[in-house]
Amino acid sequence: MHMLAESILCSTFLRVIDICLISSIFLACFAAFLPTSQITFQEQTLSETREFERFVRHTKEKRKISMNPLPPSAMASETTNSNNGSPGPSVQYEELSYKIEQRSKFEASANAEIERLRRELHDSRQRIDRDTSVINALHDKVTELEELVKKQKITISTQSKAISDRRVLRKNQQQQQNQQPQSPMGPAMGAGMGAGMGAGMGMFPMTPSSHHQQQHNVHQSHYLGSGASGASGGSIGAGTASVSAGGIVFIQSTSSPFEMQHQAQTPQSVKSFDPITQFNTVFDQPPPKFEISAGPSYTAYTPAVPSGLAPNLERGTDVFDPMGSITIANMTGPAHSDTSLGAANYHKDMANFSTRFLGLMRMAEVFGQTHASLPNVFLDSRLDDHVKDYLMAVSSRTQASILIGNASTRSFFVARAINWYLVEKILKIGIIRGLDAAVDMEIGEMQKQIASDTSIGIRHLMLNAIANHLKSLSRRPDFSGFAKKKIHHHATKLWSVIGPLGHDSANQNNMWTDLHAIITEAHCLAIEMYSVPLEYRFELPEHNEPFDPFTMINRDPYIHGDPQILQNGDARVRLAITPTVRIRNNSQSPGEVHLMYLGHVLLKVSRTQ
Repeated sequence: MHMLAESILCSTFLRVIDICLISSIFLACFAAFLPTSQITFQEQTLSETREFERFVRHTKEKRKISMNPLPPSAMASETTNSNNGSPGPSVQYEELSYKIEQRSKFEASANAEIERLRRELHDSRQRIDRDTSVINALHDKVTELEELVKKQKITISTQSKAISDRRVLRKNQQQQQNQQPQSPMGPAMGAGMGAGMGAGMGMFPMTPSSHHQQQHNVHQSHYLGSGASGASGGSIGAGTASVSAGGIVFIQSTSSPFEMQHQAQTPQSVKSFDPITQFNTVFDQPPPKFEISAGPSYTAYTPAVPSGLAPNLERGTDVFDPMGSITIANMTGPAHSDTSLGAANYHKDMANFSTRFLGLMRMAEVFGQTHASLPNVFLDSRLDDHVKDYLMAVSSRTQASILIGNASTRSFFVARAINWYLVEKILKIGIIRGLDAAVDMEIGEMQKQIASDTSIGIRHLMLNAIANHLKSLSRRPDFSGFAKKKIHHHATKLWSVIGPLGHDSANQNNMWTDLHAIITEAHCLAIEMYSVPLEYRFELPEHNEPFDPFTMINRDPYIHGDPQILQNGDARVRLAITPTVRIRNNSQSPGEVHLMYLGHVLLKVSRTQ
């Protein structure tokens, strides 16, 4: 309503203005006819009229603004050209007031925004400081973890090397077993030892628990090097390792890979007597019979087998230096009357063993070179399963086919297959098992009394009694027939896995004869070994065991060089051909350990070398 009234008023006012303009024009025309004195008045009137026109124009513009308001910037542009005294300054004032008001509002909001941003910046800086401290702490933790990882890598590498060295495992195993409490009846032996002589006397602790390691005098032959013990022979499918409470490792007699194939063919006369099946407890068993000889030496044993089957080897050379007179400190029984004479006799016995064992290993190697050195892919691939199982058991599944298929290593592989059988089945105290059941039981009881903490005197007494038993058995009239049956039995079993490796059918008779001679010599050597009170240890280095130049000899046809350089280059055993042999003499205190034979091995080196 207000706008409508204003519009009517403006229309009326414009009409009045139009009338005034017409009147002014009329007066101007009329003034042209007036005298000059009246011109001044007319000019003044015209000036007022123009001023009035400006006012009217300004009023129209204001009306337009009221009808269609313009933004302050447009209003300011319309009034910038107004003269002094015109309504323009009032409009500019209003525009400035409007701008000031808007600017005040903007500044207030801007100040509020600035304050908010300032607070956010402060919070961000605090968060940055916290994150920086957390990052620094994490960086320190990462550094610590990196150092820990480096140490762990070194530890893992050391443990891996230790794991790969089977000698460390055996040492740790013995240390753990030594800490176990022992029975009042004495340290128990392995299950295989308790059952009889199947485990033999070859496994013994290198250092008795009653003596310090530094008190031991370790001797060896002049033609050999000395060093640490190697790994135990590969016994896959042929024996199970057991550890007694005294820390001694024994091999429990089990069936070999081919033993079950010929179990039905085993002669009844050579089956062993098992005292466990005859008596319930140790208290039900009769006491052992001790036949201790008071003499300083032993009568040489002559094997009751055809002399033509045994090799003719010269003996009698003493490979040890003469030893002085040493009294036995902890001997509880009678000792040799002449210690010096007894030591010399034992040295002679060990020298005889060294010579005969060297000849036996040479026989096995020559057998491989003579009868089974040429591979035949067609025939080798058609070997019976029990033959393949045996060959892989005595070496390794990854290397067996490679070694037997190479002409330069095949003879070594065949020698290894023979030597493993000799060490695990023949060169044991159980070689006389089956001739006399009572003697078998007594020897088994004696073996139970030998442990790591058994005194030197007791050990020597037990070994002396066992030796006397073997000598008495060898003098029996039926021993010759028993020995022949044993030899034939072992030769037949070994032939079942070695015979197929000789591909010359025309040479089978000679091959059998030579293999029979090897078994005969090993049988005679076993009887001679255990006819004297000495302890024996045979160790076939295991596959991938680190090369030890002090206990091994490199026989590899492809790898040559200084043994120490090979050891530093991380050379490892690819195949053990012959065992490392040690003999312990318990006739003196402390017991002396002699390294008698170095194991022959084939080597492999890492690809990076």
